[in-house]
Amino acid sequence: MFSERVYGRQVPAASDRSPQRLPRGRHGLPRRFIVHNQRERMLLAVAEAVAEQGYATTTVADIIARARLSRRTFYEHFTDKEECFLAAYDTVVEQMLAGVGKAYEGGGSDWTQRVYDGLEAFIQYLVDEPAFARMCIVEVVAAGPEARGRRDAAMRVFVDFLEPGRAEAPAGVVVPELAADIVVGGIYEIIYTRLLRDSADELLAMLPELVYCALVPFTGHEAARAAVRASEERKARERAAAAAEGDGE
Repeated sequence: MFSERVYGRQVPAASDRSPQRLPRGRHGLPRRFIVHNQRERMLLAVAEAVAEQGYATTTVADIIARARLSRRTFYEHFTDKEECFLAAYDTVVEQMLAGVGKAYEGGGSDWTQRVYDGLEAFIQYLVDEPAFARMCIVEVVAAGPEARGRRDAAMRVFVDFLEPGRAEAPAGVVVPELAADIVVGGIYEIIYTRLLRDSADELLAMLPELVYCALVPFTGHEAARAAVRASEERKARERAAAAAEGDGE
C-alpha cells in the first residue's frame, strides 16, 4: 500500500530541533553535508515559525532568524516562503506516513486491528510532534491551493486504509461508495479542531471512539464495538508485558 517514496525520507523529531550552527570559515565538511544541514535547518525553522505564528504572518525573515542562516542562503534553496513550507510539509508527511504505514501493515491479518494500530500511530505522532502537527493539519489550509492539494493527496492514503473494510461488511449490507472519504474527512475535522485549540492530548483519550467511527460503516455496530474492545485488551496486554520485561532488567 505504501510506496518506497513514502518511506524514503526522514526529518529529525521536533524534540531534537536545535540544529548546531556550522562554524564560520573553513571547516573541512563536504559541500553536500553543508547544503543538507542548511536545508534541514530551514525546514525545521519554517515548521516551528508557522506553528507558532501561523502561515499568513510568517516571513522569510522569521525562518532565517530561527535557522540562523542568511537570506542569501535561503534563496539558494528556495524561491519563496511557500516553496520552503511545501518542502517541509512533504518531508514531514512522508515521515509520518511511513510510521503510520508501518504500524498499519504490522497489525496482522485482522483489518480492524490494522486500523486501530495505524490510527494510534498517527495520533501519537501528532501528540509527540506538536509543531509538525499544527503545520500539516491546521496551517496547510492557509498555505494556498498547492499545499491543500498535497494535503488532499495525504488524506487519500488514509482512505486506502479503510477500503479493505468493504470485505468486512455483513452479508447483504452495501457499504456506501463514499464511506471511507466521509470517515477520513470527519476524523480530520475532529483532529483539526483539537490542534487549533492546542488540545492534542485529548485525541489519545478519543482513540477508541475514533476507531469505532472508522469501523462502523463497514462492520456494523456490534462488530465495531467488539473489535475496539479486542484491540484495547490487546494493547493492555502488550503494555503489561513491556512493563514486566522492564522490571526484569
